[in-house]
Amino acid sequence: MAGKIFINYRREDSIGTAGLLHDHLAHAFGRKNLFVDVVGADLRLRLNNELAACQVLLTVISPNWLDAKDEAGHHRLHHPGDFVAIEIAAALAHNIHVVPVLVDGARMPKASELPDSLRPLARRQAVDVRQLHFEEDAAALVERVREALNGGSVGLRSRRTTAVAGVVAAAGVLLVGWIGLHWTSISGWPLWVQTREAGDAKVQAGADAKRKNEEAEQQRLPTLKAEQERQVTAAAEAEARRKNEQAEQQRVAALRAEEERKRAETEARARYSALISQGNTDSNAGAYHKAIAAYNEAIRLDPTSAVAFKSRGDAYANKDDYDQAIADYNEAIRLDPKSALAFRDRGVAYANKGDNDRAIADFNKAIAIDPKSALAYGNRGDAYANKDDYDRAIADYNKAIRLDPKSALAFRNRGVAYANKGDNDRAIADFNKAIAIDPKSALAFRNRGDAYANKDDYDQAIADYNEAIRLDPKSAVAFRNRGIAYAYQGDHDRAIADYNEAIRLDPKSAPAFRNRGVAYANKGDHNRAIADYDEAIRIDPNYALAFCNRGRAKRSINDASGITDIAKARQLDAAVCR
Repeated sequence: MAGKIFINYRREDSIGTAGLLHDHLAHAFGRKNLFVDVVGADLRLRLNNELAACQVLLTVISPNWLDAKDEAGHHRLHHPGDFVAIEIAAALAHNIHVVPVLVDGARMPKASELPDSLRPLARRQAVDVRQLHFEEDAAALVERVREALNGGSVGLRSRRTTAVAGVVAAAGVLLVGWIGLHWTSISGWPLWVQTREAGDAKVQAGADAKRKNEEAEQQRLPTLKAEQERQVTAAAEAEARRKNEQAEQQRVAALRAEEERKRAETEARARYSALISQGNTDSNAGAYHKAIAAYNEAIRLDPTSAVAFKSRGDAYANKDDYDQAIADYNEAIRLDPKSALAFRDRGVAYANKGDNDRAIADFNKAIAIDPKSALAYGNRGDAYANKDDYDRAIADYNKAIRLDPKSALAFRNRGVAYANKGDNDRAIADFNKAIAIDPKSALAFRNRGDAYANKDDYDQAIADYNEAIRLDPKSAVAFRNRGIAYAYQGDHDRAIADYNEAIRLDPKSAPAFRNRGVAYANKGDHNRAIADYDEAIRIDPNYALAFCNRGRAKRSINDASGITDIAKARQLDAAVCR
């Protein structure tokens, strides 16, 4: 090589990278062709003996290169005594090939950020040297330096030209030092004004200094490598800490989000429970509209709640809105196919609609899920009774009573089934047990009154009807049945009074109108009797007994249309009007 390489760097932030670059360049160009900073080296000697002899200057620029400050807080690059700036300015001033080496992600400084003497540096083409790609980038730098030494922007020099250029460069550098650097205590006298003896001594001193510097550099290189490794390790540790901190932040954020989710879930669950409780309270009080509104909100909070759908279905059923009730029971069963209560309540809704077969199917499922449900057996018994299958009904009531011996309802319903079979004694025995368990059951007293009436014991029947009416003054059926008992005793006025009350309580009761018509007919008031029969037929156009009674009343007043009514009665039911 015809020229040498000078490595310019700032010890505080680039010493490790400078050492590694020195090793790569020494391997490529030979250690004797490299100059690098030596601790304690005299700047004048560096300028005179080293920089002046170089063909390429590598200036190592770190991220802190522009902003480096001295102890007084001043930017070092702008300080007239900063050796880094002095060396670069000298090289730029005398056309030494300057290559900026950007390390650790540093950027190329702009001309406006540099002192006047360094502004040409901004136009130099830089080389990036990255830690993760150090070997590759260092190899590229070696090629760049090789090009410069072999004829880059400065060109190859002959041995004679190099010698002359070295003298000129040295003189130029010393001139810069003399004019601009006199305050650094660097001698600015040119070499050629010194005596030959002084020059020879200076050369010898320079050689000795160079040798010592090289020895010191050899000793310093392990430290440089160790420092570089320390920096790499520190960077890795810092990155690991950063990742750990980031992971911890993410973990804390996730914990907070989970806590917030649980808090919101707890609040929603508490609100849901309060709504279900309020809905149940309103439903038990008969405020079904309010209950349904509460269940609606509960379902909005938890659309998967089978309990909320079933509860709302119960409220609709209590309003006699069986279609909406069945829709809610369907959803409750879809959400909880093992809900015996939902099947049972849906069965009751079907039974109330007159669909006893579907009702029985639901009661079967409820019993399969919960074989100990006395209510399910009792409800199935009711459905069989509605189909006039009293034997199956009684069998189910027996199971309900065995499971719940305190069920007044099961005893009463079994008594009704026995009565419908004509077994009034067993019916009365069951009604007695029902009344013993629940002395306030108006229905049990009324049913027992019916059984006594069936046995022609009208006094006992009237006594039970009286108690039923006392317990439930709004029972139209109790008034009507007591009227029938009075009629059988021949007390038609009392009978008519009870029928009047029954009709007032239930204006759509066709049997009450027919019974009152019979009472009027028994009193010989056929016109009033016919008027009541007309109303009974209007309410129930297929009421065979009403047609029969009206036909006979008409015949009593010689109304020929009575024959037509009797024929209609026999058409509707061949067993009447014989």
